[in-house]
Amino acid sequence: MVEVSVTDNPYDSPSSITPRPTREPCRGTATRPVGVSILAVLQLIGGVLLFGAQFLLFANLQAMDESLRSIGIPPALLVIGVMFLAILTIASGVGMWMGTRWGWWLAAFYYVYSIFRNGFALLTIVAMADQLEGGTRGPEYYMIKHGGRVVVHLLLFLYFFKGNVLEFFGMEMLSKLKAISILVGICIAILAATSAISLISA
Repeated sequence: MVEVSVTDNPYDSPSSITPRPTREPCRGTATRPVGVSILAVLQLIGGVLLFGAQFLLFANLQAMDESLRSIGIPPALLVIGVMFLAILTIASGVGMWMGTRWGWWLAAFYYVYSIFRNGFALLTIVAMADQLEGGTRGPEYYMIKHGGRVVVHLLLFLYFFKGNVLEFFGMEMLSKLKAISILVGICIAILAATSAISLISA
């Protein structure tokens, strides 16, 4: 239907009336899923808490030096790792709330990275099971703790491939296999680099 403004001359022939161009829908106008909103808020809160933890970490770094080195973690690497995680957490929360493509990538990377970190922690616990037996909490506690985190983060990662979530981020045409390969490859590279640094600093 042709829309005529009040300024148009009613006596003009229909051919002289030019239809008004319709606006193209903006990208990223899909409704934000409730799950994405909740996760975005949790990410922002978690990132702020991680930044706060930096001050406690710096205050106790001297006392933790010997215990950290005994398990092959240089104190400086721990500080860098926590700072990296804090920035990643806040950035992914902001990106999720805004519904940007980079927000999807950062959030998906955060969950894959968390799966790798907790999986690596499980391997460390298995290797140090004898030492943990004498502590207040046995190795079973830490296995359940980190194993549970692996499951939770895996489920959250899979959630980001749901149709309505991909639509909100404008990622409907995403190749899932390619995305998973990229994210896993980045995590492997990061863990390999940190492991190499730990061995060199030992």
